[in-house]
Amino acid sequence: MMSWFLLVATAGYLACIPLAARLFYGIQRRQIISLEGGEHSDPVGYFETHDRPGVAAAAVAAGLLWPLTVPVYAVGRLVVVAVTARPRRSSYERRLHSRQVHERILELEEGLGIPADDPDRDRTRL
Repeated sequence: MMSWFLLVATAGYLACIPLAARLFYGIQRRQIISLEGGEHSDPVGYFETHDRPGVAAAAVAAGLLWPLTVPVYAVGRLVVVAVTARPRRSSYERRLHSRQVHERILELEEGLGIPADDPDRDRTRL
């Protein structure tokens, strides 16, 4: 019975190596290409000629250690999402949003044909 468990566990571990390696290769490739986008006219070509071997080796290492790397990556992503989710707006962002809302209200009022000198028009927004 124990030998079947070891066989299935080993087969599962080995089956997940290429999946995890492919996942990490794609993540690293996308990050490097997006970072090099402003520096090179062809960031994909630059990646293929300069960065690909190192990224592939790191992806294989991450694939071999997938029982550690996958949970660590998932927890890292959750922490980033939790920390950066809906931060409090700065005063500049609040003023910008308020200005955009007021401009949109004026635009809609003009679209409805409400004249600017109408006494029923709410002047507190101006």
